[in-house]
Amino acid sequence: MGVWLGLMSFMLNSSMNLAIVCMVKSNSDVILLEDTIITSNTTSSFKRNPNETTEKILQKHNISAKYQVIENNLTLTLESAGSCDKISKSSSLYQEQAEFTWSKKTQSLVLSSFYYGYLLIQIPAGWLVSRFGGKHVVCITMILSSAITLVMPTFARTSVYLVVAARAVLGLCLNLGAIIGYSTSGLLCVYGFDNGWASIFYIQGAVTLVFVCCWWYVIYNTPKEHPRISAEERNLILKHISQDQNTVNRKNKIKVPWKNICSYLPVHIVFLCHLCDTWTFYLLVTCLPLFLKEVLKFDIESNGLFSCLPYLSYMIGIAVAGVGADLARSWKNTSITTIRKVFQITSYMGIAVFIFIPGYLTCEYRYVAITCICLCTFFEAIGISGGHLPNIIDIAPRYSSLIFSVSNTIATIPGIIAPIAVGEITKSGSSEEWRIVFYIASGVAVFAAIMYGIFGNSELAPWARGAEVDFQIEVELSKEALTNGLDVTKIG
Repeated sequence: MGVWLGLMSFMLNSSMNLAIVCMVKSNSDVILLEDTIITSNTTSSFKRNPNETTEKILQKHNISAKYQVIENNLTLTLESAGSCDKISKSSSLYQEQAEFTWSKKTQSLVLSSFYYGYLLIQIPAGWLVSRFGGKHVVCITMILSSAITLVMPTFARTSVYLVVAARAVLGLCLNLGAIIGYSTSGLLCVYGFDNGWASIFYIQGAVTLVFVCCWWYVIYNTPKEHPRISAEERNLILKHISQDQNTVNRKNKIKVPWKNICSYLPVHIVFLCHLCDTWTFYLLVTCLPLFLKEVLKFDIESNGLFSCLPYLSYMIGIAVAGVGADLARSWKNTSITTIRKVFQITSYMGIAVFIFIPGYLTCEYRYVAITCICLCTFFEAIGISGGHLPNIIDIAPRYSSLIFSVSNTIATIPGIIAPIAVGEITKSGSSEEWRIVFYIASGVAVFAAIMYGIFGNSELAPWARGAEVDFQIEVELSKEALTNGLDVTKIG
């Protein structure tokens, strides 16, 4: 159920990132009907001269020759257009099914709005779970998320501001699938009902309701409430919970050294690295389908498929780096700081190189660009699994959850800023504009690599040492109990 929850959460977030490609009329397409010209911004009527060419008609209406023209459901590629501007039958759905003329700025607002809610819920989420129980909190948030997803097409057709508000509420609910989300969304855009893109929200919302029903039936807050476990299993679980609770109560008496945490440079560096890392991550999460459409000229089916590939390479990178970091820690005469720096700097330099290259690639080299983006997310995963995030546990194991909560809150900010920045930079969706986007991402990675290389430290913080005494005593008592049969619960 936990895996299913994670898949559903990320799927509901990623659905809009691809659906918006199908929903919004492109700035670079013109639909030419018998007596009407439709662009993303205007609809113009005209009287057509039988001897007048398409180019002459466009010139009269001040439409640049760089546009693709869809005339009578056929695509006319003008002389100045590139060789891969020709679009397939499924690609023409970009315009045939698109219903909205949202500007790039508005699209960016829609994409970033999810992270407003995501940012605000980071700290309250823990209190809500402890106060009301995980079963009820997850169930309520997923029901709300499902309802919002199901009515998202109605919201979109009513007001874009309803979409923004709904996405912000989704961010509040889904603080926890991109592969499933992107791959299925691409197919639904082409073969789905209600103009294709709307079926993405209907189907994913309905699947979420199925998950809620299963969650409510299977999950309970405590073993005492569960009706389908044996008495022996219940008693065994409750016994160990009681022992663990005694340990937690003793540890909770330790005062959190907030002043030391907030003034400790290695902690600041972790925050900085996490922030810089999520700049690239959220850039790709929210804007990759737009890049595949505008620059690489993928049709909608291919867009969904290739948008999910970077997440496969990300998963592979997580596994490789995790095993590699554990192996490196077994080497003698190698400090943990050195291991973290090697992994993190390698990660950032890989990101810098492979996010930079696609900026110079046109649609003729689209598969090279996809390969580079996949390598970018692979290297990003190396830093996540072997670099700055484990660094939090190295510095202060006792306070790692608190430090991570603060770090993750700060690292959500790029999810808000990155889509807005992309919208401002890529107003016409040209390759040159996207090149600037990738320049910035590459520069951010290089800056983070330099800062971590100079100031990063993974040794146990001086102010965190005292907090480890209880842990060490418990380990020793546990060993003694195993050897001599002592009852640990009666000691202390």
